[in-house]
Amino acid sequence: MIYITGDCHGDYTRFNTENFPEQKHMTKDDFVIVCGDFGFWTPSKEQEKKLKWLSEKPFTTLFVDGNHECFDELYNFPIEEFCGGKVHFVKDSIIHLMRGQVFDLNGVKIFTFGGAKTDDMQAGVLDPSDPHFKLKKRKLDKEGAKYRIKHVSWWKDEMPNKYEYQYGLDNLEKHNWKVDYVITHCCPSSIQKVICDSEYKDNELTDYLDEIKTGLSYKNWIFGHYHDNKMINDKDILIYEQIIRIL
Repeated sequence: MIYITGDCHGDYTRFNTENFPEQKHMTKDDFVIVCGDFGFWTPSKEQEKKLKWLSEKPFTTLFVDGNHECFDELYNFPIEEFCGGKVHFVKDSIIHLMRGQVFDLNGVKIFTFGGAKTDDMQAGVLDPSDPHFKLKKRKLDKEGAKYRIKHVSWWKDEMPNKYEYQYGLDNLEKHNWKVDYVITHCCPSSIQKVICDSEYKDNELTDYLDEIKTGLSYKNWIFGHYHDNKMINDKDILIYEQIIRIL
């Protein structure tokens, strides 16, 4: 079995047996995939407790990264192989699916590409190493401005690098531009215009995903990021709190 859900932001209560009773019939060979913003933050006792609880569930949790993950810590895990693609094992049964990979999960071919651009920071990114950091932060807090802090609430790795973009294209070429499912955090520019044209602006990642969408054969493209549950059309699905089964 394979289930998919949206952003968790470190809150995994949707996976308790009351909200997700289907798990009673699942094993570690079954998967729940999170479409980004899984909630892997700077290590703490609270986070470790939550991850331990989730890892002890009967299923295996997989996730693509969103724009709100602590990439400093996430990228410290060794790169390993899993079901045909590259991953980071956060726990034995909590696995980060890296960008541009094609995985074979129980006979289902899935292309993954995490990441997204943070839009709610009109005042920019503050650097704690800046000697005027505290002064700037106090000023922005007083103004009620929206900002992020480098290595605390914002990481440059939220957006892919050139290698990841090219790796994704090369990998799809190897698979003859045909997969069963695409799992991303944000969505192609053409879809983003349909669901939230005024709130989110196109960027190099959404344009890249649009390029892929044009040439790729797939059953469904499932993504998170926009905090809603909606069938955009018969192939493209925005997901948030819901947990849907694809196999």
